[in-house]
Amino acid sequence: MTANRKKVFRYAWIPQLFAGLVFLGLGYFMGHAHFHLIREGVRAPGRIVSYEQKSFRSSSSGTSSTTTSYMPVVEFHTNDRFIQFQDWLGTNIAGNANVPVIVLYDPANPSVAMIDRPAWNWLPWAPIAAVGLFLVLVAIKGFFKSRRSAEM
Repeated sequence: MTANRKKVFRYAWIPQLFAGLVFLGLGYFMGHAHFHLIREGVRAPGRIVSYEQKSFRSSSSGTSSTTTSYMPVVEFHTNDRFIQFQDWLGTNIAGNANVPVIVLYDPANPSVAMIDRPAWNWLPWAPIAAVGLFLVLVAIKGFFKSRRSAEM
């Protein structure tokens, strides 16, 4: 590998591009609805009316375990009707009901909504997409650099 160092670096942009596209796709898959709400959403006052228990299965090293989370059910008022939705971010204990929150919702489809948490609105999908964008840009730079070195 060290003997063919130039050849390895000439084609290093290919796995970088592939990994970058995978991360960009994952970021889009995870966050396109949240990004739509951040860009086009309307804020409204709401309240947590209850918590729904939800179990998540995970398996690692051949063992299976179950984690229980409590997902907040939020209610808000828009266009002369009340909308209820289950938020995407739960807690490990059921909190208090009737807690006021700010809701971010799609005015065209009010059932698409989330609790507005300024920093958490971007997690976990935005850092994944940023890594993907960085890898794609590095791959593009590597592609042009490999073409220049091949011409010499």
